[in-house]
Amino acid sequence: DIEGEVASLDAFCAELVAAPPVRSTITRIDMSPATPLRRNAFRIVPSVMSRVELEMQSFPPDIGTCDECLTELFDRSNRRFGHAFISCTDCGPRFTAMYDVPYDRERTNMEKFAPCVACVREYDDPQNRRFHAEAIACPSCGPTLVAMSANDRATPVHGESAIRLAVTTLLNDGIVAVKALGGFHLACDATSETAVRELRKRKVRQAKPLAVMVRDATAARAFCELSAIELAALQSPARPVVLMKSQRNNLLASSVAPDTNMLGLMLPSTPIHQLLLALSGKPLIMTSGNQSDEPVVISEREAQHSLRGIADLFLTNDRDIVARADDSVVRVIASEARLVRRARGYVPNRISFARQATAPILAVGGHLKNTVCVAAGHSAHLSAHIGDLQSVAALESLSAAASALLRRVGVKPTVVAHDLHPDYASTRFAKSFVREHGVMQRVPVQHHHAHVAACVAEHGVREAVIGVVFDGAGLGSDGAIWGGEFLLTHGARFTRCGHLAYVPLPGGDAAARSPWRSAAAHIARANLSEEQVARARPARVSDNDWHLVQQLIRKRSGTLHTSSIGRLFDAVASLLNLRHESQFEGQAAMALEALANERSVRGYDVVLSDCDCFTADASGIIEGVLHDIARGRDSADISASFHASLRDFIVLGCERVRATTGVSVVVLSGGVFVNALLTNLADAALRERNFRVLIPQQVPCNDGGLALGQAYVAACALEDELCA
Repeated sequence: DIEGEVASLDAFCAELVAAPPVRSTITRIDMSPATPLRRNAFRIVPSVMSRVELEMQSFPPDIGTCDECLTELFDRSNRRFGHAFISCTDCGPRFTAMYDVPYDRERTNMEKFAPCVACVREYDDPQNRRFHAEAIACPSCGPTLVAMSANDRATPVHGESAIRLAVTTLLNDGIVAVKALGGFHLACDATSETAVRELRKRKVRQAKPLAVMVRDATAARAFCELSAIELAALQSPARPVVLMKSQRNNLLASSVAPDTNMLGLMLPSTPIHQLLLALSGKPLIMTSGNQSDEPVVISEREAQHSLRGIADLFLTNDRDIVARADDSVVRVIASEARLVRRARGYVPNRISFARQATAPILAVGGHLKNTVCVAAGHSAHLSAHIGDLQSVAALESLSAAASALLRRVGVKPTVVAHDLHPDYASTRFAKSFVREHGVMQRVPVQHHHAHVAACVAEHGVREAVIGVVFDGAGLGSDGAIWGGEFLLTHGARFTRCGHLAYVPLPGGDAAARSPWRSAAAHIARANLSEEQVARARPARVSDNDWHLVQQLIRKRSGTLHTSSIGRLFDAVASLLNLRHESQFEGQAAMALEALANERSVRGYDVVLSDCDCFTADASGIIEGVLHDIARGRDSADISASFHASLRDFIVLGCERVRATTGVSVVVLSGGVFVNALLTNLADAALRERNFRVLIPQQVPCNDGGLALGQAYVAACALEDELCA
């Protein structure tokens, strides 16, 4: 309530819009006159809200340590010097600390820490930076750090001694499990090959790149080429991991990010990290505290159970983590910072729907990079990254995330949306949820339609769009595995307009782990001589394995077929001897992108068929790659030509669809578009031809955005009365 002279009120409202409070986001302003109450002082009263008002509230995201708190942290004259939980109204835990809305201390993990007299004085002072800072604390009244040896033989140490013991462990090539905001990190010295190799061995993470935490932007520049956009993302309050081009200067251990020219850097997100970086003077590996394929652990009990065989020391504290939130990952693509993984710092920022969800919807995402989404009215709430649903722990995390999101938003769903694939763990969860909770409707959504819909939802587009969806795999409505699609979508409806021509998928999911299998399938389809086939065959593949795969390829029944661009990337990576076996999803494609020479080159031949649903045979690409290999062309140029071929495929396909439909808005989505080189090429070429191009930004273009797309399709179906 604002009370005063008319001119003063007008000035206040103008300033609120022009210079809103730090960290605030204004989505809408409504004003209405009220009877003056003759009050003459500023005060905040206890929250008393109706259920409807509560449902309109947003849980604020976690915020990295602000500059003012950072100054106090290292100021010996300040009473919060070295306080590992320093925060104010502009920074600190929010989402990971809250049990319920509104954001008041009694509904957070700070409830059990009674503030001291000095903190209460700051909390009650409107002129103080900590006025109504719900996480306010100091060394006298706040949480306490504790360091415990993994072998249980040493006595735990507390406070400053705990930080110093952790630093000593790190500088002696040890591994420390660090309790952060949304879960544990596993930390080690990023310059020590011994430490990094040992971390990989213990965590069973053989090759996937590891994130590195550095103290500030100056330190980051020693390792990566920072653009202005990348620097802004790195320093943003969300403190994400930012994927950038490495300087390749041997300052880090070679095992940090093998087989790629990219490095994931982040700045400290908490005072604990700030202290570790300052005292160690080293860049530190900060990777998710979990066993491979399991969610990041959030409690001391989980950590002791899951991380005991990995960590030498546990740096923990007595402040609970309420909500699990892994590190977010950002990459600059097509001149914008775009989320590759949406979690801490971005969750639970809500996304506004252009279409209205007339009933509460729960969408449960896909099988990989899982997230869940709750939509009601014109708002959607996407959960933090849950991960691949390969383990019992991951499934339990999915269930817990869905329950927590529904509780926080304050709705009971009457519609559950899920992927079309019947064997996805998320689909099975959706079916059991419907049975157990008496939900009225279940809406299966085709995988690639959901990819397009997520981008449409984010950008608030209501008209029809051409969806170009390139990824590894998604069940198509014809029973094949799609992944190179041109879809005309409008709300809850889509039409398949074109795709990469089908090739066999020898061994099903095994083909995704063994790129040479995809190479064999594409070789078999191409018009090659026996001599060319013999030269193309990977030398490391045994006669028996090659023979068995050839039998699967020739088999007409019982073999899946795919239009996947992801598998085409695998095939070309194998032909170039980059990767015949993949140790993690997308490894071969990452290597192929890293190899590519970025200068402008001509692509290989791409020809579209004349059918209503056109196809493009990849044989021309495969034949071109093999021809260039035979004549000794540089592999970097071959990779560049391959990327240019896909750019040409995208442009030709979109022009074909526009010619028959008049639609000129294009969505680029699916995991393949995490590839910045391909996306930049396609975006520029489409814009040159007067297409309007939409690319996901607030949500990942990979499967991390599926839940939002599923919710949007279900909302459109409800609004159009298409739900059965």
